[in-house]
Amino acid sequence: MALPDTLIARLIETVHTHKLSGNFLMLGRQRWMGSRKGVAAQLLQETLEKYLPGIDEEELKNEEDGYSERFFQSLGFDKVDAMDLSDFEGASITQDLGAELRSDLVENFDVIYDGGTCEHVFDISTAYRNIHKMLKPGGVLIGHSPCNNWINHSFYQISPEIVYGFWEKAMGYEILQLYLQPLLPSMARRVATTTNPNVTGRRPRIIGDPPKNSPIVLNFAVRKPETSVNEKGRVFQTDYMVKWKAGETGSDPDAPASVVNA
Repeated sequence: MALPDTLIARLIETVHTHKLSGNFLMLGRQRWMGSRKGVAAQLLQETLEKYLPGIDEEELKNEEDGYSERFFQSLGFDKVDAMDLSDFEGASITQDLGAELRSDLVENFDVIYDGGTCEHVFDISTAYRNIHKMLKPGGVLIGHSPCNNWINHSFYQISPEIVYGFWEKAMGYEILQLYLQPLLPSMARRVATTTNPNVTGRRPRIIGDPPKNSPIVLNFAVRKPETSVNEKGRVFQTDYMVKWKAGETGSDPDAPASVVNA
């Protein structure tokens, strides 16, 4: 796992836009990649000038080992930890995300960053529920997850439906942002968004023109509700829930969710 220019820029934007702070946890210890070339490098430079004026890119990475704790500290977080299954890369916390969570980690973090970890956990539903447990009420999960053109990278590619169906619908999280981010340097600005099936009653539709020849990252941020939710709630794709509901009530199966669920 590593942080290239495009994702560094998006992280800076997310943290500053939503005024995030407190205790920070990265899932997997993120290596610093930094500027590559062209449009992506320009995007990072513009973002640094806007949000972190006077700071040079070289000041953001760890001097001693090339990892990224220093970067996250520069964003204003009080404490920065890294979690992994083992300490082979020097993570400060060892924990299997697909197993039972240690009690001392419950509600311990204000912000958690999944920069390419959960797709490698076979029991991904447990991993996501453990993230929920680790976040404080009102805490935020930032996700940079492989979404398209990542064959053989991991067990899974993460669809926007995970955000809409699991985090928003089942867990009650607020979606702060969700869009599709190309990772090729020349295509860094060709982002796209999607419709929300919890609003339309239909599967997410892409809004925009993301490139077909670039790996696509799902860039999202969701906020945990202040009040408790049903942590073991069942999760279904949102459009199927609309169709099932329509079948029960005799409503039009093509009607928006807001109408069907009225």
